[in-house]
Amino acid sequence: MKFGCHCGATIFDNTDDLPQKGHLIPDQEWFATYDAMDDEVIVPLSQGAIDNQKAFHLSRGVISRASRLMYQCSVCGRLYIYDKRGGALHCYVPSDDATSKEILRSRDSCS
Repeated sequence: MKFGCHCGATIFDNTDDLPQKGHLIPDQEWFATYDAMDDEVIVPLSQGAIDNQKAFHLSRGVISRASRLMYQCSVCGRLYIYDKRGGALHCYVPSDDATSKEILRSRDSCS
């Protein structure tokens, strides 16, 4: 997938581990996501109802359900957040030129 930024740059989503892509979990879904992980993955795994492979698959599904994709333009810094409920891509504009254009890039301690 690719789409054009309002500034004219192109934002790509064609592989994994992209520095301009992130996943947003709203605070109102944060603890519900923890609860779903417990109920759908940890408890069944600990009770022997599912195996490790199924747990891996289910845990990724729990996180994916709660998250929204987001992208940042590396040229102008605009943030784009995809709302799957409405199928819309929302654009947020930086307040000034000093705004980081790499806010979604991995921290050094995580890479």
